[in-house]
Amino acid sequence: MSSSLLAPTRTPVAVRRTVRRDADITRMTRYRGGTYSPTVDTVVFTDGTTARTDLIRLNPNIDAYSVDFQGIAPTRPSHYRPANWSAVPNEAARAVEAEVDWIIRNSFPTLGTVELSRRVRAAGNLAGDAHFAEHEAIAATQAAIWHFTNGLRLDNRPLNVPVVVAAEPGAITYEFDGEPQLGSYAVELVSDAAVSLVLQKSADGAQWRDVAASSLNVGAGFGRHRRTLGVGATASHSRPGQQHRGYRFYRLLVLADPDAVVDIDEVTFTLNGSGNYRNAERVVALYNYLVAGAETARRLTVVPRLITDRAVTGAVIGPLRFEATDAATLTAVGGTLIDAAGEPITAPVVPGTDIYLRPAPQARRVTITASVPAAQNGFGGRVITGVAHDSSLTPVALAVPTPTVIDFELTF
Repeated sequence: MSSSLLAPTRTPVAVRRTVRRDADITRMTRYRGGTYSPTVDTVVFTDGTTARTDLIRLNPNIDAYSVDFQGIAPTRPSHYRPANWSAVPNEAARAVEAEVDWIIRNSFPTLGTVELSRRVRAAGNLAGDAHFAEHEAIAATQAAIWHFTNGLRLDNRPLNVPVVVAAEPGAITYEFDGEPQLGSYAVELVSDAAVSLVLQKSADGAQWRDVAASSLNVGAGFGRHRRTLGVGATASHSRPGQQHRGYRFYRLLVLADPDAVVDIDEVTFTLNGSGNYRNAERVVALYNYLVAGAETARRLTVVPRLITDRAVTGAVIGPLRFEATDAATLTAVGGTLIDAAGEPITAPVVPGTDIYLRPAPQARRVTITASVPAAQNGFGGRVITGVAHDSSLTPVALAVPTPTVIDFELTF
């Protein structure tokens, strides 16, 4: 900007920031959820708590998620209105709007299950070629939102990975979280002589019994070796309501010549009669993807603002620096936005760019509006909540990515 365009005076430029939304929603009605909805699922948290999950379907045709696990759901048709995230009564949740915004933009139903599966698979969280079912996508998304708003952690601990591994001469003991039945074990080792391996089982870690047909004879050399166990080989006595119960402790005996050198690099297990998690494996995969993405979004999110500390006032006011997460379209009422060359700004403004304002004659107040697009894979946006007219009912987060509109009122 040519210095001739600026008066040689520097007076304070005050900025008042107001966030609004251009959402064409006036009134919504929430009905009691259906008992036999095909998208209902159940999730388990690390504290043992379980919860049923489903989309909250508001009339007319608006999907939403719960933002408070402890919230009260209506038992009869209830009217809702759109509101800002600050309307959420859960104070802890008010600090995680960026996380919830990213989850809503990057999961179902904003994304279809095919595109969502593609993204999660590309990130390395999903195996196989099948796509998420809707009930899986909804369950993982709701669990990820509660992760941030209520501090609930989905139980994503793998059941086939021991929690304690203890090595001793000639044996390695494994303690599991629970009592899994094992379907197989695999050993990666190097040995300068022949070695035999035998798997044992124990309920208390003191009394041991061999697992039937679990022995594995390996010659000298390096390699990975696997032994499949028979169905029921590691099953303990059963109790009503507890299926697939095995043993908490397992031990791998390493039988070799006393002078042999045997180095076991890795031992892995598969389960028999159950999945690798207490929750569905695909729900865990999506939950892990959403939580990681939301945490990254929080670190990268920049609250949109207009910095005026270097501004010089006169026929042209500036420079004004625009800061945000994404590029935004800027417009002015009461003046014209121009760039450093004095040309009107028509393209979206990239964060960190210096802009200038040419106010209308005699104007002492100008409103600059920043319109941030609701890109599905973007972040730094806002969440629209549905607030019930009955204040005892918890608000919900609408699955409606909407442009965030911010008014910067400049007074000079």
